[in-house]
Amino acid sequence: MEAAFMWFVLGGSFVGLPMFEAGTELRLVSPDLLTVYSSGRVVDDQLVIDLPLDASMEIRLLVFPPDASDAVIAEVLSGAAAIHGQVADDRSDIMVRFANVEDAVSLRAWLMDERGVRLVLVTRRSS
Repeated sequence: MEAAFMWFVLGGSFVGLPMFEAGTELRLVSPDLLTVYSSGRVVDDQLVIDLPLDASMEIRLLVFPPDASDAVIAEVLSGAAAIHGQVADDRSDIMVRFANVEDAVSLRAWLMDERGVRLVLVTRRSS
């Protein structure tokens, strides 16, 4: 199962971004991984997440594959595979960062272009 999990995690064009197939859960959490701000699950090629966060706020993204085993869930919750991110200045996107990539990458654009998944961020608060 661990090999399947690593294939899932490394399956993206950027190391660290998985396939985001139906049922994949994405959680937005604090940098210390202790506070869950929001989460969403891929359904019908769409990922809807409530974004109750301020512009430019630093976050971590935890990605849980569908039907993940307890071991995989424990690995994700350990933070070892956490993706570093920041809420965009206009709160319309989440910019993700990787160790070997100089510029931040738009999660919205990456999901649509590489995975065919539409990211919908529900922002009810004013910035």
